[in-house]
Amino acid sequence: MARKRYWSLATLLTLFLAAVTANAATLVVGGTGSSEPIIRLLFEEFRKQAPEARLKHLSPPLGSGGALNALAAGRIGMAVVGRPLRPEDSRRVGRHFPLADTAFVFASRDGKAGAGFTLEQIARIYDGGLRTWPDGTPIRLILRPAFESDSITLKAMSAKMDRAVTAAALRPGMVMGDNDFHTLKLIADTPGSLGTTTLGMLATTGSRVVVVPIDGVAPSLANLENGSYAWCKSLTVVLPLRPGVLAERFLAFLRSPAAAKLLLEYDYLPGVQ
Repeated sequence: MARKRYWSLATLLTLFLAAVTANAATLVVGGTGSSEPIIRLLFEEFRKQAPEARLKHLSPPLGSGGALNALAAGRIGMAVVGRPLRPEDSRRVGRHFPLADTAFVFASRDGKAGAGFTLEQIARIYDGGLRTWPDGTPIRLILRPAFESDSITLKAMSAKMDRAVTAAALRPGMVMGDNDFHTLKLIADTPGSLGTTTLGMLATTGSRVVVVPIDGVAPSLANLENGSYAWCKSLTVVLPLRPGVLAERFLAFLRSPAAAKLLLEYDYLPGVQ
């Protein structure tokens, strides 16, 4: 009887240690939706040097604010956010560094804008003063919630855009994208759509939509790098106050030449390495 109990306890201990090891080899990541595809691609490359590692990317996306809250509460091991950290954020999380920039773009399923729109025209689209494409078909604007990083980026484009984005949220009957993936689906499925996404998300998801030039400049990695296209979305990697071993290892990989090469392949301009 004693021997049988001994083996039972040994079995339980083995199972417990296996569970602990499996958990230690899984990195739970949350953040802005647009970061999910590129993080998955980067993690697959990282697994070439750490085949035991596993990634759990929370879905639906937590968003930048939700990911920072989850990180501070110890529910995830790494956050990837699409907005600058506020002072109150920095006090409750650990180290953070810029992962990459990608062009912040306006996209449509089938809108024909020719040379695109000026920034002033885009402001008029948001405040309701301009409601049709050049061919006379209606523009179906797709919004984001005011607290989302895309809305924050839009408001920062100009003083007129700040007022126009606020006005757009008050217009009745507007379509709202819940997160980056939902917004991209709405853009791809809605005739005459116009909404915001990123060049990197389009590249990593293989989405087929029309990207609209702004002030005569097409969004591209080259134009973002040379400064002729001014609007971008920055991804920032954030660790908790006490990061795990796997998070530290993945962070080191994210700052490597191999990661930089992959980022460039998918229209992301790597941050400081």
